[in-house]
Amino acid sequence: MKTEKLIDWLAEDLAFKPPVASKRILFWLPIAALATGIIFLGLVGIRTDLTSTGAMPTLVKVGLGLVIAIAAVRGTRTLLRPEASIAQGIAAPFAVFLSLSLLLALDLASWGQNGFLGRLLGKSITSCLTVIPLLAAIPLVTSLMALRAGATSHPAFIGALAGLASAGLAIVAYGLYCTEDSPSFVAVWYSLAAVIVALVGSMAGRRWLRW
Repeated sequence: MKTEKLIDWLAEDLAFKPPVASKRILFWLPIAALATGIIFLGLVGIRTDLTSTGAMPTLVKVGLGLVIAIAAVRGTRTLLRPEASIAQGIAAPFAVFLSLSLLLALDLASWGQNGFLGRLLGKSITSCLTVIPLLAAIPLVTSLMALRAGATSHPAFIGALAGLASAGLAIVAYGLYCTEDSPSFVAVWYSLAAVIVALVGSMAGRRWLRW
């Protein structure tokens, strides 16, 4: 094969792959997360006070999960192009986690420093840090499989973003079940659970998404 033809073939291949991967992750990630969430909530049930006192806190948690997922997917799709820089992919997720400080500020503004440690620690840290990553496992694997059709130059980082997207959707399902409503608890432990999934995604991406 002549060099010119090889270059043309590679250029066509890279131009084709990112849109395919982008469409795949937009299609398969929500399906995997929805199926996992339905099974989880079918087994444990939705919190019983969802139509009364639990409505607003649950809405905050669901909204947080969706925002994390949308921001991470946006960054993931950006980094599918081999010429994209990490700075282009990190902007949206970084803004989301920076805004979580507002939840801590809300907690302090609403209830003050008295009892802050109790509100921060809650009663279900172990459940939060276990269930959210487990719920994100299948969506993460699905995302990584979809991203293999891409051409990223940053496999570890795009894997981390896939982990964040999967964790965000897992937070939506877990938020419908969890009764820990303290903004400080949600801001710290939900975020930590998402970071755990992101780290797993980063390690998997480094291995599976190289080209």
